[in-house]
Amino acid sequence: MNKYECLFIINPDAASERFAAVTATIAKDVERFGGTIEKTEEIGQKVLCYPIAHCNEGFYYQINFAMPPAAVSDFKRRCVLNADVLRYLIQVTEK
Repeated sequence: MNKYECLFIINPDAASERFAAVTATIAKDVERFGGTIEKTEEIGQKVLCYPIAHCNEGFYYQINFAMPPAAVSDFKRRCVLNADVLRYLIQVTEK
């Protein structure tokens, strides 16, 4: 299993109303694809450099996890399908 770091920009409306549900969905997706969560961090709300989906601000949420490399593409697909996630970036931290 490789170790990954993923940074999410979550819609601020979702972050204020249903943030726990959005983060729980992300955690379930990691576990669904055979991963284990090592660390999570709520960075907070920040102003974006340019609007994304008519949002000028976004809530930043970081998660560190271990997952088999073959399952990462399926996890990425789930991130794209999540309407509350404006953007995400997955980076390998350790192989």
